[in-house]
This record gives sequence, structure tokens and C-alpha cells, in this order.
Amino acid sequence: MKTKLIAGLILLIPVLIYVVQNGSLVPIRFLRWEYPVSQSLLVLSSLLIGVILGFLLSYARRNKEKNLQKKAEKKANKLKKAEEKLKKQQEKQQKAESQNPTDQPLEASDEDQL
Repeated sequence: MKTKLIAGLILLIPVLIYVVQNGSLVPIRFLRWEYPVSQSLLVLSSLLIGVILGFLLSYARRNKEKNLQKKAEKKANKLKKAEEKLKKQQEKQQKAESQNPTDQPLEASDEDQL
């Protein structure tokens, strides 16, 4: 974070020099309107708009990544719960099978008794 701040301050120095040296009025034309604006004010406002847009876009991207991560975590938790539930069902089924074996030994038939 410090490196970004230092880089921003270093990049701000040439802009400030430009603003000090270019304070003359320039006409801004938009459709039928024409406004005389200080060239330095125009540069500073453009810079400020760019910085704000950059922050907004980076915030939106970080927010999107967080939301995707939360969704993935929720899905993983659901899968873990489903896995635990299936394991419990399997354990119950194994206990039931061990208590009531289906493979009982055959009883002696009537022919063997004779």
C-alpha cells in the first residue's frame, strides 16, 4: 500500500508543475455551449475523474471476487453436509445389516434328517 501511495505522489508532481505553468483560459465547446475554463482546472478535474473511476472499478472487481468466493464456500459446505449425511446413512445401513444378516445358514432339510 505504501508503494502505491509513493507512486501516486511521484506521478502527481509533474501534474502540479503543469498546473502551475498553464493557468490560461481555454474554451470548452459542447454542442452549442462554450465555456472558458482554466487549463489547469481542466487537467486536474480530468485527473480526479480518472482516479475516482479507477477506484470504483477496482472496488467492483474486488466485490465480485468476494461474492464468487462466498458462493464457492457455500457450495463446498453444502457438499460437505451432503457427504456427512450419506456417510451416516451408510453407517446405519451397515449396522442394520450386521444386526439382521440376510445370509442365514440353511436349516437341515427333511431329507437329511431321515
